[in-house]
Amino acid sequence: MKKFGIMAAMVAVSFIFQTSFFGFFNIFGTIPNVSLILVVIFAMMTDGITGGILGIITGVLYDAMLYDVFGVYTLVYFLIGAVIGNYSDSMMRENYTAYCAVTAVSTIAMHLLLYLVLYFLKYSVGNAAFIFKSIFVEAALNTVLVIFVLKLTVFIFNKLNMK
Repeated sequence: MKKFGIMAAMVAVSFIFQTSFFGFFNIFGTIPNVSLILVVIFAMMTDGITGGILGIITGVLYDAMLYDVFGVYTLVYFLIGAVIGNYSDSMMRENYTAYCAVTAVSTIAMHLLLYLVLYFLKYSVGNAAFIFKSIFVEAALNTVLVIFVLKLTVFIFNKLNMK
């Protein structure tokens, strides 16, 4: 329970930094999604239930603060956390390449799911061709940043004597 509390606190702190501080460090008009990175890392470290719950927490934070339609981010982050958590047993958790690949795929999947859900809700989403560049830039940023966030997470867990 202590480990889950630390995970949820890290997700909440990353969301605060994401929405307030990281906007100043945009690269090509795109900022990395640290909350998604943490959901991927924690889902790969644990199981599908924990990944899904952390995805719900992250999605509720995004829906409450940023978006007009409530529940879209909650659904998307829940699906990402639950699916990655369910398949995390068959992945090599010590390999950084696995974390990078899963983060890149989940970034692209997150934007695709958001686009599809909003499109079917008849919400004005614009043309998908114009956002491909920013999606791939964000996927590249997340892929590079996941290594540093993973090392920081492992360092924090080791300092708190949690496995």
